[in-house]
Amino acid sequence: MYIVLLSGGSGKRLWPLSNDLCSKQYIKLMNHDDAVGGEKCSMLQRVFGQLKTADLSQNTIVCASSAQEELIESQLDGSAEVAVEPMRRDTFPAVMLSCAYLLSEKGAKENDVVAFLPVDPYTTGEFFDRIKKLGDYIASSEQTIGLLGGVPTYPSTKYGYIVPEQGEGDLLKVLGFREKPDEATAKKLVAEGALWNCGVFCFKLSMAAGWLEKYGVTTDYNQMVADYEKLPKKSFDYEVLEHWKDIAAIKYDDIWKDLGTWNTLTEEMQENSIGNVTWDDTCENSHAINVLGVPLVVMGAKNMVIAASHDGILVADKHQSSYIKNCLEHIEDTSKYEERRWGTIKTIDNDEDDGIRSVTKRIKVVAGKVMPKHKHLKHTETITVLSGMGKLILEGVEVDLMAGSTVSIAAGKEHSIKALGSDLRCIEVCVGDAEDDEILI
Repeated sequence: MYIVLLSGGSGKRLWPLSNDLCSKQYIKLMNHDDAVGGEKCSMLQRVFGQLKTADLSQNTIVCASSAQEELIESQLDGSAEVAVEPMRRDTFPAVMLSCAYLLSEKGAKENDVVAFLPVDPYTTGEFFDRIKKLGDYIASSEQTIGLLGGVPTYPSTKYGYIVPEQGEGDLLKVLGFREKPDEATAKKLVAEGALWNCGVFCFKLSMAAGWLEKYGVTTDYNQMVADYEKLPKKSFDYEVLEHWKDIAAIKYDDIWKDLGTWNTLTEEMQENSIGNVTWDDTCENSHAINVLGVPLVVMGAKNMVIAASHDGILVADKHQSSYIKNCLEHIEDTSKYEERRWGTIKTIDNDEDDGIRSVTKRIKVVAGKVMPKHKHLKHTETITVLSGMGKLILEGVEVDLMAGSTVSIAAGKEHSIKALGSDLRCIEVCVGDAEDDEILI
């Protein structure tokens, strides 16, 4: 069985830590094993670690946009290949693209089973054991789509519901779906045995060709990339599930939560603060995340979430934080922190004085990694090494880099940097128009 992690969504709901370059699933706020303390991990890293424990990671790929490819490779250390979406077009095109990638690039056979998982659920190991069982059932069927349904712990109005036939077994025939009902309807659904829709679906790869036929698109990956705009901008649920007759669901009766908002995410944080945060003794049921290099003092906060980053500051009631998208319509979507496969870039100043634009960045190149060869067309840059050792390859000539050394690179000059022995940390000052002028060689 193959696993696809759908990880291409944009990242507004955990602003200011999330954005289009670093969506919510890549923010390192989680714990690998739910233990207090230790190095934090992202939702992607946590779910991939659970797949590894369940012996499912070796056949796992990630489907995401090109803007997130380097970030995924960095966080998973190259352990999973990425099926790159040429543009965002909802889950149906993403699912079809992933099927094409498995068939064309991974050597999968049409009779193989593939399971699609969202990358942001908070679950236990039993969740993945149930996916294995679902895959076994689909492998023995013909044209069945399998779903994973969580046994509700309360009548939630935040989740969609799977409505199955009444029955006592784990595997049930699906009769229909209800999206985010009101409270009264949710209570009725739970009483009648409906299941939370965990966003997991499973089918044989051979079925993808039939769904693509009416759009004149094949399961050849490279051709599908070229024809991607022919696919409708619809979810897999609306395009396929709502019309398919042969759907079965397997029950999952353990912890499951969609960590899609600050409210739900903070419920699973092991500590009430990350970063330099000082609380007074009047605070209650509040969480704070501070990634700035300055102290954050919180007084009298009750049921609040506070998040401070270089991209902005959020101070919100936990319940109200679920509606943050409405407040971000007129806020520019920029990121001052980028994670690449070779290291990180943090913008610490971006200003214009007397008509001269300057941008100051803190650069880290991970030990043994090489920044891709590139050039800038409209700005010069001066690099000062803070710590570590490395090599600057400038127009084919190697220049030694060590703590305290400074080098200037004129616009149009090809260059790259390699870290030797340990991480190389630098300050980079760009003078000129530094927006979208990088060209990879």
